[in-house]
Amino acid sequence: MKLIRTASLVRRQKDSIVHCEIELCLAPGASDRYLVNLRQGRMGEEWRETTRTPQPVALADAETLFHLAVTERTAQGFVDPADLAPASIPAAPPPIPVSAEADRILLQRLEPGSWRQLAQAQRNRTIWRVGERRLAAAVPTLVGLLERGDAMQDYCIAWTIGRCGDAGAAEAMQQLAARGASDAVRRVALHAWLMLAGPDARRDHAHALVADWPHDLRETWAQGEIDALVARAATGNGWRNVPLDAWLEQLDQVAQADDQPLARRVLLAALRAVPLAAGSFRAVRHLFKMAEMRADGELFGLLQRRFETTAHTAQRYVHTRRGYRTFAEEAARPDSTVAYGVVTRHYLLRRGWRTLRRLGEDASPDFIPLALGILATYDDRDASRSNRVRTAGRIVDCYGHWPLFNHLLRARAGLRHSASGLSWYHDGARPADDARHDAFPDLWDRHPDALLWLMQHSRCEGVHAFAARALADNAAYCAALPLATLRDLLRSPYLPTALFAFETARRRFEPGVPDGGWLLLFVQSTLPQAQQYALDCIGRAPDLYAADAALVVAVLCAPAETVRRQSWILCQAALKLPGQPDAIVLRLLDWLDGCTDRDAAAAMAPDIVWALDHPLQRAAQQAPYERLLMLVRHPLAPVRALACQWLLLHAAPASSLPPTVLATLLRDPDPAVRALGVQLFGVLPDAMLATQVDLVAVFACAPDAQVRQAIGPVIARLAPADAAFTEQLLPALLDGLFRAETGPGMHADLLSWITGPLAHTPGLADPDLLRRLLAARSKGAQLLGAALVDRFDALQFDVADWAAFGRNQNVGVRRWAYAAFEAHAERARAQLEAALRLFDSRFDDTRAFAIRYFGAVCTRADWTPLLLVSLCDHADPAAQRFGRAMITAHVDVADAADFMLKLSQHPSANMQLFVSSWLESASAGNLDTLRRLESYFLTVLSQVNRGRTAKSRVQDFLTQQALLSDDIAAFVARLFARQVVTVAIGDKARYIEALRAIQARYPHLPAVLTVQPPASTSP
Repeated sequence: MKLIRTASLVRRQKDSIVHCEIELCLAPGASDRYLVNLRQGRMGEEWRETTRTPQPVALADAETLFHLAVTERTAQGFVDPADLAPASIPAAPPPIPVSAEADRILLQRLEPGSWRQLAQAQRNRTIWRVGERRLAAAVPTLVGLLERGDAMQDYCIAWTIGRCGDAGAAEAMQQLAARGASDAVRRVALHAWLMLAGPDARRDHAHALVADWPHDLRETWAQGEIDALVARAATGNGWRNVPLDAWLEQLDQVAQADDQPLARRVLLAALRAVPLAAGSFRAVRHLFKMAEMRADGELFGLLQRRFETTAHTAQRYVHTRRGYRTFAEEAARPDSTVAYGVVTRHYLLRRGWRTLRRLGEDASPDFIPLALGILATYDDRDASRSNRVRTAGRIVDCYGHWPLFNHLLRARAGLRHSASGLSWYHDGARPADDARHDAFPDLWDRHPDALLWLMQHSRCEGVHAFAARALADNAAYCAALPLATLRDLLRSPYLPTALFAFETARRRFEPGVPDGGWLLLFVQSTLPQAQQYALDCIGRAPDLYAADAALVVAVLCAPAETVRRQSWILCQAALKLPGQPDAIVLRLLDWLDGCTDRDAAAAMAPDIVWALDHPLQRAAQQAPYERLLMLVRHPLAPVRALACQWLLLHAAPASSLPPTVLATLLRDPDPAVRALGVQLFGVLPDAMLATQVDLVAVFACAPDAQVRQAIGPVIARLAPADAAFTEQLLPALLDGLFRAETGPGMHADLLSWITGPLAHTPGLADPDLLRRLLAARSKGAQLLGAALVDRFDALQFDVADWAAFGRNQNVGVRRWAYAAFEAHAERARAQLEAALRLFDSRFDDTRAFAIRYFGAVCTRADWTPLLLVSLCDHADPAAQRFGRAMITAHVDVADAADFMLKLSQHPSANMQLFVSSWLESASAGNLDTLRRLESYFLTVLSQVNRGRTAKSRVQDFLTQQALLSDDIAAFVARLFARQVVTVAIGDKARYIEALRAIQARYPHLPAVLTVQPPASTSP
């Protein structure tokens, strides 16, 4: 379908763009008929397609329809994409200034004259606003308005009085909690009373609630079994006489008492686990509203986060006894079996942000606690795994599904959100990263302690980035931060916080040089900028910082390799300071004693050993020996290994190492430590080592390559100088070769020692050893045999050994065997039966050599019938062919009968064919021979779809033999009579013809075939 013309138009609609494409194209299969089609929709959604031409039209008509469609869409607001103005970044609404004038207006509305003019809904809204602004002056008036309006008015009054905190209204709230018009009024009045009541009254109320709990619940509560209580809540089940939702609300009331700390912990833990379903969700919703009322940031944030992360119930209809109802109708019933639908969830999410927005606009002191409560719940472990997901032109980052996070911290970041508010995205255009994007920057600037708290406690890098950026604007507060606080922040695993601390700390001492304490902190930081700054300072003044032993050790043991390399400069500079290398070594011993990070110790061990062996060598050699022996018992394997390497560098003789310590090292569970223990064992005097042959053999056959490498120098040193040691060690090494490898590379190591330092040991010249090696299943033993075979003369072995060597898997051994056969042909002919075992080889080169060799060197006198028949009976087809060739070449016709009788029993079709070629010369006219070949004849004649040539030969041969005598004819007739009733139809005619010939030639023989003439039919 050829495209003639197209138009692309767009129209902005709310926060999305509608696309429209109009095209004029040639109709399929027509040369002068055209179509006008339209497609319209949003990116990422399915577009609606229509057409202006149900049937193809002429070009002029099509162009008219095309322009008409473009004109209509333009009139609807569609424009060319290039003319579409970029969407403006929505700015957060300016906060309403908190002034005495605003409070005065609210209070005026409560005066009788103004109050009477307000509708009920306006009255309720006014009371609610008074509570939001906490205008305690209005409490007496509000108390007078109790029970003078609808239930919602009483609800708002109780909510407002509780927030205003006027204890004088506590009695009124207590009475309202008892006689309120609705459950909601009584509930909020009770919570207002708890907020206003004194500590004693709250304690008495809590004790009364707990005392009314079932016995099993009271026992669990008294024992403080938090896990049991939370597990019961997570199942959605309550206790006898106390449903789960009632218990959760009672638990919140108990938590208001100052002597019930367990209640708060259990409540928060239970709310993290309780299902948002019927039976518990009603209590969750009530507690969420009470958290707003009390400005309980921890509870508010926990529940708001659960609404963000817990999917709603997806049902639209619910089946009940009376049929199907909508989800909303069923959820509104007091005894509902469903809860937490999509409408409820979205309402609660919007309500959470509405609450924070109003508090922020009023600059309320409640904003910060509630905002901290929700921000503290965000954790990078819950963020989307993908940092950027692009869908239909929308870019959603890892925080794109956290509504309140984006409302609070990225309100000015150019983000848009879906209709539900659950997905926040951008189209690639973003404001500058160094600008602040939070919704209420002025409020945060007034509370720098809250920003610092977030940096100290948050587990979300996005929150750290906001807090660090916001706190950086408060220069005076940053300048007054204690050094201890900056040290803690610098150790933060979150880059924005660590970078903030580094920049703040650097401003403290620049343009001067930081002292060793600050530089030590920068070195230990995970922040690359701080580490590089420390390295630059060290490079400028190494002599100054080398005097600080703690700093030198910190640099030497830093997590980053680039930092550790800088320690070499400090160690070199420390050599100029008297006693400083010794102090560094002692500090290093202290650091190793307290090391608890296995991975860090393993990473830095090579650099520490290098420093000990080069700039700190003299001090390391004189380090306290007892301290090193203590390090050998360290719980971390890398530290034990480093201690062993240090012992190898120490000036103390190896003989001073206690035997118990050495034995402990040799039994260490870590292979690297065991290998170093073997190295320590290897530096013992040679005379002592020569008496420990068994121990050396154990190390040589160890499964760990590191241990074998450590004992290698000992074997290389002792073997050439001590023949007795070599003679005792060789059997143990050979035994290791005959056994399976206990670890990768063990046989290779044993071979290197046996063919290296132990190569001239007399025991290796034993022919029996070579036989054992080449006959072994072990690959290592085979390789050693291949390496030793050239040392031996062929006459040290018999022909059977040559044949066995010729079948060996190593090509070098096979070639040695070929050479032995060719050099000693007479001996091979004398033991031809053993030599013929070359044909048992599974290697083609050996079988080819055997055919060539025996065909060339063996004469007729060498081939006995038994040997030839054994060749023909061989499992290998090549050996069979060779045997038949030898029979053909070397067997006389007079002897053919014996061979035929032996070979006739062979099942091979080739052998049967071979036998058939000898029938005439071996058994013609001999009835006894023919009878002995009867099984052969039956086998060949009974074959179906195979051996056709052999079968034809046997049929022809037997037909001819039947004409020689009546006895042979009777024998053949019996064979043919059996076959004529069992064979395929193709051979039946031939057997019948032969039987008729026999019957005609020998009529006196019993007839085995009756010829029945066809029945005549009358005309």
